[in-house]
Amino acid sequence: MKYIVAGMTITNDVVFADGTKSDCHLGGAIFSLEGVRTYTDDVLYVSNVGDDFEEYYGEWMARNNMKLDGMSKVLEHTHYNIVKYHPDGTYYEYSIYGPEFEARNREATWINADQVLAVCQGAKAMYIDSHEKEPFWQRVDEVRATGCQILWEPPTKCLVDPEVREKTWKIIDKVDMYTMNRPESFAFFGVDSEEAVLEKLLEYGKPCFYRVGSKGSYMVSGGKYAFAPSIDIGEFVDQTGCGNCSTAAAMYAYFEGYDNLMVAVMANIAAGYNLLQYGPYPHFTPEVTADALALAEKTCAELRAK
Repeated sequence: MKYIVAGMTITNDVVFADGTKSDCHLGGAIFSLEGVRTYTDDVLYVSNVGDDFEEYYGEWMARNNMKLDGMSKVLEHTHYNIVKYHPDGTYYEYSIYGPEFEARNREATWINADQVLAVCQGAKAMYIDSHEKEPFWQRVDEVRATGCQILWEPPTKCLVDPEVREKTWKIIDKVDMYTMNRPESFAFFGVDSEEAVLEKLLEYGKPCFYRVGSKGSYMVSGGKYAFAPSIDIGEFVDQTGCGNCSTAAAMYAYFEGYDNLMVAVMANIAAGYNLLQYGPYPHFTPEVTADALALAEKTCAELRAK
């Protein structure tokens, strides 16, 4: 496969700030897979799951021509969380199986380098959502030595907790691209404006996909940056997973060689499809992919003309 998406699979029941609820939605890094799948089916999903994975995800994977070669059934259950949103858009989540299940299955959930090395020969790039303590990072150089470039989406804790900041920088130093959102960036750099963050990102120099919520996103690389506003595909339903989805789409677009503006636009369009329903977009046909790319090209042309 040309691209790899690696991360934790989590089914979600979503509880909104007004108390309404919607149950049993595909989630976790499946949103990241969705981001790449918006534009190509040449992508493999790597995740540690339970025997019940196909009960929840089998139909979506088959419908979207996704192979199961990267799945490892090593957990008691595939993770299943309640996600509760606050009025300000922040949220917290917890497992329906309880904290004991999470503790027993924590390390088995982690992605390790052997899993990636088994499938990354010939791959152009991969997305990984992984904590700083996970064993993958001990052998990340082996993965990069295969020619597979890496985008890391750091968990929020890695960016906002001063105690792990040094470790976070060490990992960012070892990957080819990274990402953060606006609240994370303010905490990470100790600033209070997007402009100040962009200065920091340009100073560091490594490609970064910078997400600024419903406003849109920036792609920073090559000593410059481009901003693209959010794009409406249709009626808004649920924002869960938009950050993961857009980041993985940005990874795909960047390593396909698109410029900063096109990367940001393609990422925002992927997020636009994710907003249309609970869970990932149900079926990426060749027509949907062609429409997404055509919209990206049209949007870029309009933004450049301004």
